[in-house]
Amino acid sequence: PLSVSLTAGNTVQLTATALDNTGTPVSGAAITFSSDATAVATVSASGLVTAIAAGTTIVRASSNGFQGTSSIQVT
Repeated sequence: PLSVSLTAGNTVQLTATALDNTGTPVSGAAITFSSDATAVATVSASGLVTAIAAGTTIVRASSNGFQGTSSIQVT
């Protein structure tokens, strides 16, 4: 999702799929998740976001130099 709202203490599972230049999924592509503000929300290697404290962060899913983002708002 492009944006998610969570209450502190709750979680949401994000997923990402790497695509080639024709839009076909790339089997076995490594995807790395990261949070810009880990004091607001953390994200595990599998994409599980845990809301920590009120605020907003961006979670990034990256693969081979490309990335997608989700805005996470915690209340």
